[in-house]
Amino acid sequence: MNRLYYFPKRKRKAIYRYCKILSTESFIPDRVVENKEIIENNHMTFKSDAIVKSIGVERRHIAQNNEDDSDLLLKSAKGCLKKFGILPDDLSRIIVNKFMGDNLLPMTASRLQSKLGSKTAVHAFDIDGGTSSFIYSVDVASRFINSGDDYILISSGGIHTKFANKTDPRVAFLFGDASASILLGYSQEKHILSSYLYSNHRYIDLAKAKSPLSMTSKLEDVMKNGLMNTVLDSYKIDNWKIAEDFYREATAEVAENILEESGLGMKDIDLVLVTENNKRIWELTLETLGVGTEKSISLIRDYGNTMSAMLPLLIDYGLRSGRIEEGMNIMMISHGEGFSGGGLIYRV
Repeated sequence: MNRLYYFPKRKRKAIYRYCKILSTESFIPDRVVENKEIIENNHMTFKSDAIVKSIGVERRHIAQNNEDDSDLLLKSAKGCLKKFGILPDDLSRIIVNKFMGDNLLPMTASRLQSKLGSKTAVHAFDIDGGTSSFIYSVDVASRFINSGDDYILISSGGIHTKFANKTDPRVAFLFGDASASILLGYSQEKHILSSYLYSNHRYIDLAKAKSPLSMTSKLEDVMKNGLMNTVLDSYKIDNWKIAEDFYREATAEVAENILEESGLGMKDIDLVLVTENNKRIWELTLETLGVGTEKSISLIRDYGNTMSAMLPLLIDYGLRSGRIEEGMNIMMISHGEGFSGGGLIYRV
């Protein structure tokens, strides 16, 4: 078959010093915005039920106007460290996943490090990549711990609603603000049983966030609509159904690789956590894997798409609610912009 792309076969990893999730915490802003409020404020003709049916979101939580990404990240990060009983100076590294971030430079991780009150110049850096950046960070952190690190904090999410078009239904109703943090540390036993990551540039324009350079270069739009309107329309989504077959193929390929590496079959997987880009993508991922919705967790109806925070929010919710228990095998699948994505299997 003549194809423009293919998924490479997994490579064996040389990891002998293992890691595990030591604690988790999430932060959800107090302010709740229902679909009805967005519809009324923007004089739309849509009904809330139609939005829930199409993308799965009924309400979302919104950050305060004076808050930065690092403020939201700080609240989950502090709770995560407090829960395990360590200080910021005990960390080997701080990794942040965010959408826009506080500044282009320095990295948002540096501001989080400052707000945590760290007195030690531990390595603090951002890993971008939109929705998939959390799963990338877990893979990267596992390799740092393999080489000698003790504790690594991953803080994901932040403010997403501020930079979304308020009239395009594909994005106006989709996003929510939130953060979630996990603490990874050394373990004598293996918990990350496998991982597989990929990028496919074929769909690079399907879901993307514009850079400041591309926005300011369109002077006609800036003059016509104003710079602020242009900045607040930074995230673009085309018709995702164009790539529905690829979502299915990517899910199948990722699952095959991580199951083979782990030595498990789908019958051994107790729970499947999926980045909920929208309701249908979550459903087709589970359909492709051959598992029912009862074998997963969904938060998109109440929280919206929180980008990089989605998987750590699901992990934290699963642990707090009792849906995730010791000994379970958890498969995580991420569908990110670009397209980029991947998966891993974690044994609790």
